[in-house]
Amino acid sequence: MNKLSERYLTKKQAIQKYGFLSENMLKNLLFKDVDGFRTKVAKKLGRRVLLDEEALLLFISGQSGGQ
Repeated sequence: MNKLSERYLTKKQAIQKYGFLSENMLKNLLFKDVDGFRTKVAKKLGRRVLLDEEALLLFISGQSGGQ
């Protein structure tokens, strides 16, 4: 795999890799754009939504008060 494919995950890959994520949680974050989730974490490639893995983890740690 190249660097780009290691950095970005599909929703399914993110759910499989991180057990604390659920499909409904990601749908909710994307649809409601909670605290700018869409602009900070998600990238659209055609119909596919890709998640920046590092930005996703930073976003979640910031939401849990881990700053």
